[in-house]
Amino acid sequence: MQRSLNSILPSKYFVLGTLFFWMSVQAVYARIQFLAYSRTSEPQSWLEIWIHLSPWFFSWILVTLGTYISTRWVEQSGFKTSKQIAMHIVVMVSLLGAYWLMSSLGYLWLTHQATDLLISATQRQIIDTFHLDLLIYATLFFALKGVFIYDEHMQQKLQFKQLQHALVEEKLKTLRTQLNPHFIFNALNTVVSLIRLNRGNEAASALTEISNMLRKILENKNNDDVKIKDEVTFIHSYLAIQHLRFADKLDVSIDVAPNCLELSIPNMLLQPLVENAVQHGSQLESNMNPIRLQITRDEAGLTVHLTNKVALHDAQKGFGIGLGATKERLAKLYDNFKLEMRDLPDNAFETLLVIPINREAK
Repeated sequence: MQRSLNSILPSKYFVLGTLFFWMSVQAVYARIQFLAYSRTSEPQSWLEIWIHLSPWFFSWILVTLGTYISTRWVEQSGFKTSKQIAMHIVVMVSLLGAYWLMSSLGYLWLTHQATDLLISATQRQIIDTFHLDLLIYATLFFALKGVFIYDEHMQQKLQFKQLQHALVEEKLKTLRTQLNPHFIFNALNTVVSLIRLNRGNEAASALTEISNMLRKILENKNNDDVKIKDEVTFIHSYLAIQHLRFADKLDVSIDVAPNCLELSIPNMLLQPLVENAVQHGSQLESNMNPIRLQITRDEAGLTVHLTNKVALHDAQKGFGIGLGATKERLAKLYDNFKLEMRDLPDNAFETLLVIPINREAK
């Protein structure tokens, strides 16, 4: 009941707007009357004229609020169109009748006339202003209908945007959960490889690192963003695992500008990029294959620059489950971002990522 009542009551802004509108019209009309009376033998002050007009304009304030409430109520009643039209007509007659009575009563009170004259004063007002009052009410009614239609459209648009945002958030969670099993699968493969090579102590160390990383994943499972310093710490743990398996294969260097450490980025954004580089570097026959990760910031945003060596005829340089999910996440998180992958001389491969520093939801 309380919710239904609140849905038909006007907001305080509408009430204030209604007061401002009718009192402004009253002030303008009083000014016109004042100028007209100033040219006669019985001039009146603007304030006297304004007070004299008060019964009519104050009554229109009440009629406006009454029209708002009644129109809202009729629209939410769920009746058929024909019944709603009939109800609008009844409301119109009732509100105009109340308006004529209130304004006539106010006029009699201001002019110190007996209230016994109320019926005759009301009849006289109806005869004199019926067409004008009917036109004003019709204008008011259709203006309110237009406001309601616009408000309903905006509500639907807002609900659609909220639903769209919820769907994007759900998709992002799905993509992030897709990254975790992919990472775990690769990390466990490392442990299996170490066991097969009879490197039990190193396999135990790898499991310890995996346990630490899984703990971090669980701690941040509800966090959309993490600080760069925490993401880099996570990457170092991942690289520690890979170093146990590919001790001589990789030469990893990570350089993060000090003014970037406290910045927030989407959770698990950089790890798939590094993992992709490690996968390619570990497959090369040569040793000490360089992987260089550099993170800086400037006016354009946060720049992540990653270079690594790849096989000469490697057709999967920039692809895979992790990178595919990362590209999709970026497209949903940012309106403006850059993710470029290109070949460099000497079998090198470059990944360039530029994202805004202050991320806002799309």
